[in-house]
Amino acid sequence: MKTFKQLIGKDLPIVDEEEQIKTTSSLEKSTLDELGPAAMKRRARMRARMNTLSKKYGDARKAGIHPSRVSQRHNKMTVKKR
Repeated sequence: MKTFKQLIGKDLPIVDEEEQIKTTSSLEKSTLDELGPAAMKRRARMRARMNTLSKKYGDARKAGIHPSRVSQRHNKMTVKKR
């Protein structure tokens, strides 16, 4: 069986874990800094909606209700009739 190095035919650079963490965090930071004001508002709105949904479905799970039975139209946990 061939090794990965034999399959691709070249050496891969060895990357230090700390260096990799620094580069990924700087990439995430630069991506967030490049958002315009409208995109930042949209992102905040989406995050708020996601928090509401996760709370609603989490409450349903704690109450023992299947997520498919929870109404999608309301902010709090309400069970559909059918």
